[in-house]
Amino acid sequence: MHCSFLTSTSRVTLCLPVLLSLGVVACAGVKSGQGHLGVAGSSGAAGAAGSAVDAGGAGEDAGADAAADAPPLEGCQGKCMDFPAAPLIDLGVSPDAPGMFAVGLVGAGPCITEPEDGALFPNNWLRPRVKFTPAVPGTLHEIRFHSDEELNDLVAYTTNDHWTMPKAVWTGLASHVRDSAITVTVRAVGGGTSMVSFTIAPVAASGSVVFWAANPADHGNANPLSSSLQGFAVGDESSVQVLGVRDVQMSTRNADNSLRPVTCIGCHNSTPDGKSVGFIDNFPWNMAIAGVEPTRPGLKPPYLTPGGVDTIRQPGMGIFSFSKAHWIDGDRIAVSPYYLDMPCGQYKQTNSNVRLAWLDVEAGPVTGACPIEGKQFGIIARNGDTSGAANPTWSHDGKTIVYSSTSAGQDGRLGTGPSDLFTVPYNDRAGGAATPLQGAADPNAEEYYPSFSFDDALVAFDRVPAGEVMYANPLAELYVVPSTGAAEAKRLPANDPPTCSGRASPGVNNHWAKWAPGVGVVGSKKYYWLIFSSNRYGTPPVVANDKSVVQVSQLYATAIVVDGTQTQMFPAIYLWNQSTATLNTTPAWDPFSIPIVQ
Repeated sequence: MHCSFLTSTSRVTLCLPVLLSLGVVACAGVKSGQGHLGVAGSSGAAGAAGSAVDAGGAGEDAGADAAADAPPLEGCQGKCMDFPAAPLIDLGVSPDAPGMFAVGLVGAGPCITEPEDGALFPNNWLRPRVKFTPAVPGTLHEIRFHSDEELNDLVAYTTNDHWTMPKAVWTGLASHVRDSAITVTVRAVGGGTSMVSFTIAPVAASGSVVFWAANPADHGNANPLSSSLQGFAVGDESSVQVLGVRDVQMSTRNADNSLRPVTCIGCHNSTPDGKSVGFIDNFPWNMAIAGVEPTRPGLKPPYLTPGGVDTIRQPGMGIFSFSKAHWIDGDRIAVSPYYLDMPCGQYKQTNSNVRLAWLDVEAGPVTGACPIEGKQFGIIARNGDTSGAANPTWSHDGKTIVYSSTSAGQDGRLGTGPSDLFTVPYNDRAGGAATPLQGAADPNAEEYYPSFSFDDALVAFDRVPAGEVMYANPLAELYVVPSTGAAEAKRLPANDPPTCSGRASPGVNNHWAKWAPGVGVVGSKKYYWLIFSSNRYGTPPVVANDKSVVQVSQLYATAIVVDGTQTQMFPAIYLWNQSTATLNTTPAWDPFSIPIVQ
């Protein structure tokens, strides 16, 4: 995913890369307990015995702060009393509302889209919101929560199409009721009932999410102020601007090598310390790094040397990756596709033989016109793979790179062509034998956008049928495979919108999955959390200023629980703290140090 929209006749550089009618984009203070690579699920964080997962040193401070906002498990003497006995009646609703539901039920119930049936919530997540499609807008509805562990049902009456559990009720419920189904029923006056259920996990989630938010109406407008990076910590009920385009101090280069201000910050990744983001600017696709700390928004980090700046702003970069194991003084490396055949060579918009490079962001000064291969940067050997390389993900322990082996490299992103996931050792910049990742190298599919889990045990990726374009494709779906490979990757049920919504996958472009910076462990179970972007929400398409039709992507989360050889996967959770007026995508979920959401 890149910050450009391409047509067969022209290139328009703008920070809103949306495929016409398909609508998918490319690419003060710190909240307590969210600034570390915490591992939720250790004793205290989950309120149950467990152990922290340490991925090659990535688990320092594991659990130390991740538990700060996670309610501990507390016992109740007899039935719990988190749900009040009296109903909760919205402002403007008649106090007689409960009596209106004494009559029998008629017809089908409303379509409940939140929570999705069977969803699993972290115990420090956003409080649950119930959202449904009423047969007649403004109709009075009864919403009822039931738990076998609670003395009362929580009952609410509203004429809106959504209702959110009060925060105090959610805090109590999450402290007492875990691993036990909570049912939600919704019915209209004189209408039928619909029911879903969800469960609260015995672990929390850690870290913060930083995502690209763009105004869909600005498609075709190169206005650099039309988008920003927004962020929130787990549990926050709104987001805050983390980085604006004009904040970025580092300049990038035009095609003629002249310097320019950054114009796009969409395709971003967190640096392993959580203090900065790296991103790819518009054509000709140089990389930049900018701070996201409240006191340093947009500033160049102190370790980024002049030689490092010249190295990463070479043209023809692509989606890149960092590793915690190689992010210390004297060893700060980015791994990126490299479109040039040689330093300062001719940039090719389409290149079937894109190489995989390491880039030293602390490089010494460039003495000539160009960085020197083998000094400021170098090529990672991929022995046995004759295709190009794209969108790498680098393991947290620094040992392995997973990338798309493809001939479809196009302007740093992916066009149409065969694409399989391969692994290659980093091997102190030397690379080595490149091999297909079993389960993610299916000749009947194209696999791309891989992402390592926090403990490096799993790889999430996007997949479309063979021969399909990989950029902005509504057929894209999310899969997960062990990082050691498997006979078959597992398709995430989180791909599927609620059946009653009328939306279906493939068809809603589920894409860009990123893992939470922690793995919860309770007994033999490991709890993983993922965030991704999808077009399923149902917000009407926007006709942009250039008359293109833009679908509005939104963010969703999901859970995967691994117990030995058994894997349980869950439906999606919509993040209602995001704006539906912006197109939200390319999330990163990391130990970001970002402003506090007020």
